[in-house]
Amino acid sequence: MPRLSPAMEEATIVAWLVEDGGAVAAGQPIVEIEADKAATALAVDTVGVLRISAAPGAIVAPGAVIARVDGATEPVPEPHPVACRVRRPIAEATPAAAPERRRPATSLERVVARRMSQSRREIPTFEVAVDVDLHALHRLRADMRKAGVSGDAGRVPSVNDLLVRAAAVALRDHPRVNSRWEDGEIVDPGRIDVGCAVATDDGGLVVPVLRGADRLPLALLAAEARELTARARKGELTADELAAATFSVSNLGMLGVTRFGAIVSPGQGAILAVGAAVDRFVPVDGEPVLRPIATLTLTCDHRVVYGAHAAGFLERVRTLLEHPGALAL
Repeated sequence: MPRLSPAMEEATIVAWLVEDGGAVAAGQPIVEIEADKAATALAVDTVGVLRISAAPGAIVAPGAVIARVDGATEPVPEPHPVACRVRRPIAEATPAAAPERRRPATSLERVVARRMSQSRREIPTFEVAVDVDLHALHRLRADMRKAGVSGDAGRVPSVNDLLVRAAAVALRDHPRVNSRWEDGEIVDPGRIDVGCAVATDDGGLVVPVLRGADRLPLALLAAEARELTARARKGELTADELAAATFSVSNLGMLGVTRFGAIVSPGQGAILAVGAAVDRFVPVDGEPVLRPIATLTLTCDHRVVYGAHAAGFLERVRTLLEHPGALAL
């Protein structure tokens, strides 16, 4: 039995294409095997009489003897794969792979890997999701733009700014979601510092922190978020600006992701994942109306946050986003 790929550990004899004692000719397929989830026929490059030693259904390792050819007129080389009846041989069916490339992980990638591994290993999580109608939020931004109400650099606050503002206000009303588990105790940090996940220009991920996010007026929150995001993508943030968030928001909606669950960072009790708004028909005053609906998914550390805490927080966030006037104050 030849080794047909570097990862091949065993193969199954599917069927013999020549009976035991039958004559074989050079290049003739003699057996069909299955290995690496593909069927392949093997042929011999000699002439003689086939003597089978492995029955159909047998599982054999590379190098095992499955047959011999008696009366060979020339030495029998190792069998090689040839065309099968529904499939081509592996070597022909699969294009040549690119050479494997390796590089050392950056310090940031090592930190992310370590913290995410710690999270999966230590934090028992559950997820709760809610759909939110963003029609009023979009209308608010349009009204702000028309009225000339803007934040930094003449820009109105983004949808993400409003989402972060809503989460921060809701955390003030639901402090358990802002808490963390530490050495057998549930710790309320007494502050609301929201981390906002940002993809960097080199494909990495950093989470700059908006300090006291619940106390920041919307325009100031938007300006600080924009500055932190710009500096994060350039790799200019300090360690203090990346440390000690009490809660995090991860928004992949701008990339077209409609729903996902994020990973709770060690030292926090929950993280809010925000999907893209998708137009759906929803009932409004008894009539179907097309509205932009986004799915928000809260991933929680179950040692700290229970189902009722998560549901109450998400309901408060939804109320604020669907009636966003208070967020602009």
